Amino acid sequence: MNLKKTHIVFGAFLLFWIIFIGWGMVKTTLKLFKDKNVVSETKKEEPLGKEAGDKPAMLTEVPKPQIPLVMVRVYQATSTDFRDILPVMGTVKGKTEVELRFEINGVIEKINFREGEKIKKGDLIANLDPKEARLKVTYAQNKLNSAQANYNSLRKKLEIHQRLFEAGAIIKSKLEEVELECDSAKFQVETARSEKELAENELQKTCLYASKDGIMGPRDAEEGEFVTPQDKIGSLFEINEVLVEVGVVERDINKIKVGQKAKVYVDAYPNIAFDGTVDNIYPVVEGKSRTLTTKIKVLNPEGLLLPGMFSRAEIFVVELQDALIIPTISLIPAGQNLNFVPAVIKKSIERDENGEPQTGTIKLKPLELGYVTSDYAQVTEGLEEDDLIVVEAQGEIQDLTKVKIIEVEKPSF
Repeated sequence: MNLKKTHIVFGAFLLFWIIFIGWGMVKTTLKLFKDKNVVSETKKEEPLGKEAGDKPAMLTEVPKPQIPLVMVRVYQATSTDFRDILPVMGTVKGKTEVELRFEINGVIEKINFREGEKIKKGDLIANLDPKEARLKVTYAQNKLNSAQANYNSLRKKLEIHQRLFEAGAIIKSKLEEVELECDSAKFQVETARSEKELAENELQKTCLYASKDGIMGPRDAEEGEFVTPQDKIGSLFEINEVLVEVGVVERDINKIKVGQKAKVYVDAYPNIAFDGTVDNIYPVVEGKSRTLTTKIKVLNPEGLLLPGMFSRAEIFVVELQDALIIPTISLIPAGQNLNFVPAVIKKSIERDENGEPQTGTIKLKPLELGYVTSDYAQVTEGLEEDDLIVVEAQGEIQDLTKVKIIEVEKPSF
C-alpha cells in the first residue's frame, strides 16, 4: 500500500515539472513570433513614409578607431669633423733608464748627486777611493821603467857583439844569443806598458760619469759603502723625451696603430696638454690585467714630465673631415654587411609654428657605412644632410609607420 502511494506521489511530481517546462517553451515561442511580426511591420511602413514626402531616416556612421602615433626621439644627421678618441691611463717613464754601477770593486768615497737632480753628460756622479788604483799605476810605471832600462842595456850589448862579430872576434851563435835576449827585453817592455795602461784604466774606473743628459733617480748606495759591479748606485733617466706606458683593453686593440697622435695630461700641470705619438705596441697581452702595453713618445724639452708621474692620455684613433655621422643604436643590421636605418620622410614632416617637427612617416633606408665605433657610425651613402633618424621609439616601427616626434637630438661632438 505504501509502495503504491509512493508511486502516485512521484508520478504527480513528474507531471508537474513536465507541464511547467512545456508552458515555458510555449511562452518563449509566442514572444519570438510577436517580435518578428513587429520588425516586419516596421519594414513595410518605411516605403510609405517616402511616398508621403517624409525624409528618410539617417543612418549613423560608426567612426573608425584611430591608431595612436608612435612617439619617437630622432637624431638630425649632420656633416661634421669627427674624432674617435680612446681614453687610456698609464705612467711616465724616461726614454732610457740607465742603472749606474762601478766596473770595479771598491769603497765609495764621494757621491755627487741628489735624487731628482738634473745632470749633464760627462758630470761626475760618484767615485771610489783611488788609493789602491793609484798604487797599481805606480807599480806598473816602475815595472815599465825597469823593463825599459833592461831593454836599453841589452840594445847596447847587442851593438857591441855585432861589431865583434864583424871583426871576427866572436862566433855567430854568441851574437844570436844576445839578439834573443834583446828581443825578450823588448817584449817585457811592451808587457809592462800594457800593465800600466790597465792600471790607469782601472784608476779611471774609480770615477762614475754621466753618459748622457738626464735626471737622477733614487740613490741605492751611500758613501763609505763597499760595492761590486753587481751593486747599483742609482739610476739615470733621460727625459728630453719621455715614454708614457699605457694599457689598452682587449676590445680596443685593433684600434691602436704606431704613429697615431695622442694628448697626455698629468695632475701636476692640469691645464697643459702634451702632444705625443704612439711609438711602440707590445706583442703580448699582460696576463693579469688583460691589457696591451702601448708606449706614447712625448717631447719634454723643459723637463716638466718626470718618471713615475701618473698620466691620462687620449689616443686619436681616427680623424674624419666633413663626415655624416649617426648614432650606432639607430642601425638595424640585416646581415651580409647590410644595414637599415628608420628615417622620417622629409615630405611627410608636419611642423609647429616655430618650425619644429611634430609628426611624420617612417621609411627604412639602406645604408653604406664607413668607419664604425660602438657609439657612432660614418654614413657614406644612403642619407642626406639634416635627415631625421629614429634613435628611440616607444613602440614597433616599420615602413610607413606614422610617428610623433618628441625630441630632436643634434651632434654634440
